[in-house]
Formats: sequence, structure tokens, C-alpha cells
Amino acid sequence: MRLAALLALFTFAIAENLSPVDHIRNKFYPLETDLWNNVTDTKWTESGLGDVELTKAFISFDGDIESIPKRTRPPLSSVWWWKKPVEQIQIVDGVYKNFIEFLSRQSVPGAVPSPIKEWMDLAENILVDSKTSVIRAIRQLEESLTHGDLFRRISTGLQDEHPDLCELQMSQHQLIYDMYNTISLAEIKGYAMMQFSWMLLRIYGKGNFTQEASLTRQRYGQRTNQTAAAARAALSLAKRDLHRCDPEVHKEGVTYEMVKRLLQGYIENEVDLNSDGTCRENCAYYTVAENKGCFKDQFCSKQKACKGRIIDCTFVESDMWVCQPNSWYDHRRYQWIKYESGRTLGHADTCSGITTKVDSWWRWNLLHCSYCFCLCEEDVHDNGTQRFFSLVEALADFDRNKVVTGIRLVKHGRVFHLQVSEGTLGERGSVTPGSWVELKSKFDPEDYEVTEGVDFHTLTYEKRAIDLDELESPSGHVMTGARFRMIGAHLHFEIRATPFNYTTGRLSPERSLWISNDNTDGTFSPRKKLDLTSPDIPTRSNVPLPVDSIHDQYMEFTHSDMSKDAAQNTVPYIDIQPVQPLKGAALLSGAGIIHRGIPGSGGFLAAKVITYDFSHHVQAEMPSEENYHEDDTTDFVPMVN
Repeated sequence: MRLAALLALFTFAIAENLSPVDHIRNKFYPLETDLWNNVTDTKWTESGLGDVELTKAFISFDGDIESIPKRTRPPLSSVWWWKKPVEQIQIVDGVYKNFIEFLSRQSVPGAVPSPIKEWMDLAENILVDSKTSVIRAIRQLEESLTHGDLFRRISTGLQDEHPDLCELQMSQHQLIYDMYNTISLAEIKGYAMMQFSWMLLRIYGKGNFTQEASLTRQRYGQRTNQTAAAARAALSLAKRDLHRCDPEVHKEGVTYEMVKRLLQGYIENEVDLNSDGTCRENCAYYTVAENKGCFKDQFCSKQKACKGRIIDCTFVESDMWVCQPNSWYDHRRYQWIKYESGRTLGHADTCSGITTKVDSWWRWNLLHCSYCFCLCEEDVHDNGTQRFFSLVEALADFDRNKVVTGIRLVKHGRVFHLQVSEGTLGERGSVTPGSWVELKSKFDPEDYEVTEGVDFHTLTYEKRAIDLDELESPSGHVMTGARFRMIGAHLHFEIRATPFNYTTGRLSPERSLWISNDNTDGTFSPRKKLDLTSPDIPTRSNVPLPVDSIHDQYMEFTHSDMSKDAAQNTVPYIDIQPVQPLKGAALLSGAGIIHRGIPGSGGFLAAKVITYDFSHHVQAEMPSEENYHEDDTTDFVPMVN
């Protein structure tokens, strides 16, 4: 008895956790059995109201179908192997629409039932019409599934059709799940219409049709069981992560932002790097220094001085031409630098600013005052410095049963923030889209009420690492928040996971927990560094930048390549495109911080999301063998005028 009870409880748990479409299918089976019991009851049929009562039952079941959350049809119209299934699904949907409209007219209180001829025409269209036959459409749909291995193509053939799946803003997993729901919903509609037609014919005395109904049910059960098994297998293997691709056009403030004035190429004469105003050392001597003045108003008077630390100076050549931007507030100090030998730092095609000849010189004591090429870490109080990251949590309103449906990096003022979108969680994994959650705290690092290390982190030469992780909630949890925090010198990403009841859609926020990968340099297997090799600014790349980071890595913000860009930019850039699957209607279980790039490019730091795993909710149980009071059957003969 105990074993039987446990098995019954397990079966009930599986049924409770079914996907919406599988749940609706399971609801139809007992309804169908009850209706057949009525149809085969002479008292019910002789009442003269059998067709109307049957209509009311199917109208009620249509309410269950309509309760399934509306999902957009998988955006695969250009994919050849999806076209044929779509054609059959459209046939079924079209017939079903007419079917429900007809039934609705019959079930209106006080309505006069249509003539029997119209009812019979309806059944004929569903069962035998050469163009609109539901049986034919379902059979061809079945062939597409069994012969084309449809679900497997999502992770194989689709990759060829759409190399950048992120352009669809749906993960492979989501595509398979939505495809399964689209197909299964069409099959439920088709099956319901066929059973209605057999029942109607039985009511009108055109035959017994219990054998047809029983065979239809058996075949439908086998087919749906096979479809669910194939979908479940594909779902378990499909990728659930999603990020954004490169846009058609990169635009600052729209698709990307930049960390500014962290480490930037800077020209300074050694005479201005020491308080004595001497030239007795060489450039390499100045590993960490500061600007100490402007000797005789030479080139130093024509550029904005570095007010922070001057780092890692080196001597390149004595004399050069320097192209400077027209605006004093341009984030670049130089467009390019060209030495007399012809060596060029940056792209020296033209100069849209001011070109200045800059020459080193000899002093009276035969000491050479050389111009050095250094890195400037600008003073944090400089308004042009934009290298701050908020440590404030970004949360969905979980107390109102809302979950995270998207994530992005945004810049407000001089500070980078994590921002999330939220939606309302419903039954069986459905999500009603909401909006982007307003930033909890908008501030400037100079504000007196915020604290370094508590409210925000400042990138510095020593503390410019960021961890690259892809985090997922435990089973039975969904994502309800995200944040940055500091672990040592690393900016670290975390997500908030909250338990939920799949059937009811209710969250348990009091049991939430923060998920992170607290791996540090002191562990047995420390994180590996993702190095940027000779990084140019990423907007110059003429090829798409793929994800080149993996979980449990880290990278450091650094300057762009000296030769390619005169080290004028901080890389990577920040991808600020929102990652929001299904426009905020998708359930998420995780998120991550990744890098997109190739060797020779600084790439982009970006956010990604991980969609919820629906594989264990896809289950089509075989219907029980019901007795349709089988006896001799009569073939259906369409009525003639």
C-alpha cells in the first residue's frame, strides 16, 4: 500500500508540474470520456439537445485552450524545414477558428440551432474535405515531425540558417519549447474537432463511430507521447543562454558606453615628471609619477595635464607630430602621434583637430629632456573620468510576485549600473511582461551620502579586474535580482534566486539566496585570466565579435593598443544593449557577465541571461484505454443536397 501511495503521489506531482499545453491535454481526456458516455446514452441523445449540450462542453474546453499564455510563433519563416509544419498548423488553426465561431453561435442563450445540414457540413470539413481536412493536416504534421527530426534541427540546422541566434532574442531551448507548444496546441485543437465530429455523427445516427474515436485516441496518444519525448530530449541538450550580437551600427550611448580616463596614452616631458625640473633620468625611470609643472609653456601648455598618476613611461623617439582634438572635453587626448622616423601611433590619415610639432631638446648641461609616452590614470575627481560601478542591488519586486525578465548594463552620469526588467510570474511558468525597474539609487561618486566600496567601486590600476561568470539558480528557483560586489580587487557578479511553485506560480521570497562563484586567486584552482592581445577599439572590427570568455575567468580593463590607437581608449567597451528574451515574457533562471571579442580587438563586456529549463515539464502520458461501447460501425457518408 505504501508503494502504491507513493506512486500515486509521484504521478500526481508529475501531472501538477506539466507544461500548460500538456496540462490542457490531460484535462481533455476525462472530458472526452464523459461526453462519449453521454453520446452513447440513448436518453441523452433522444432528448433532442445532444448537439447543443455537446457544443457547450467544447466551448467550455475552448476556454481552457484560451487560458494558455499566448506565445509568438517561432520566428523561423525563412527556414525551409519549418515551412511545411507551419502550413499544416495554419490549416488546423483556420478550421478551428471557424469551428469555434460556429459553436459560439449555437450556444448563445436563446439562439435557434442551425439546420442539421450545417452541422453535418462542419463535420465533413473537419474529417474528409480535401483542402481543409483536419485529419489530413494532422497526418502531414506528424510526418514532418517523424521524418524531419524537427526538434533536433534547432541545435544543428538552425545554426546554419541563423549563425547569430542572439538576433532572434530567443535561446535554442526557448525555440524548441515554443515549437513544441505550437505543434501540440494545433494537435489538441485537431484532436478535439475530430472527436466532436465523431460524437456529432453518432448523435445524428449516421453510424456508431466508437471504433474510429478509439483508434483516433490511441493514435493521438502515441503521437503526442513520441512528440513530447523528442522535444524533451532536444530541450535537455539545447543551449539556454542568450546574449546580444553586434548591432548593424555601433553608436555610443545607444549600443555601447566606454570606461574613460582609466589608463590612457599620455605624452609628458621628463622635466615635468620630477619636482626638481631636471632631465638626469630616462623615461623608464618613471614607473609611477605625477605632473609637477609645465616647463617654459612648451607642449605641456597645449594639452590638458594628467592630474592623477602617470604610469609606465617609455621613450619612443625624440621628435613627433601630434594631432589633438579640437575640443578640450574630447575623451581622447590625441587622434594620432607620428614620429619623424615614420612610426605612427593611431590612424594618421587626416587630422580633424590641431597638429602640433613636438620636439625633445638638450639643456645647457648636455642633458637630453626627452618626451616620454606614458599612461595617465586620471584623478577620480576629474569630470571626464567615468570608471565607477554601482554595487547597489537590482531587484524585481518579488513581494508582488515579480521576477527578472531581462538585464542590461547602463550608465547614469559617470556610474555604470546593472538594471533588470521585471514581469509578473503566473501559473506553469507563464510571465506577463512588465517594464524596466528604475535604478534604486542614482548618484555621483562625489555625493556625500555614498561610500566607496559600499555603494560603488572605482576602477584603478590595481583594482581593474572583473570576474566573468555564468550563474544559474538551483532547481525550483527563478532569478529575482542581480548585483556587483567586491571580492578582493575583483568586481564580482551575483544573482538572486527565489524558490517558486511551478503550478501556482507563487514565489517564496523569504527563502531567497544570492548565488555567486566566489573563486579567488588563493583557491586550489584559481580563475584563469582572459588576456586582451594588442587590443584595438572594438567598433573598428569588420567581423562579428563572438563570445570568447568562459565561466570562471576574469579580465582586466586596460588601454587600447599603443600602435593601433595611441592607447587612447579603455577596453573592453561596455555593451548596453538590453538582453530581454520574448520582450520580457520569458522566465529566467540565471545570468552572467561575458566578454565578446577576437584577438586584436578590445571587445565588449556584456550581460547574458539563461532561460528557465522546461524540459522536465514536457510530458505527454498515454491516455487510458476507455470503452466506447464498441459495436458495428458505419462509414461516414457526407450529406448531399
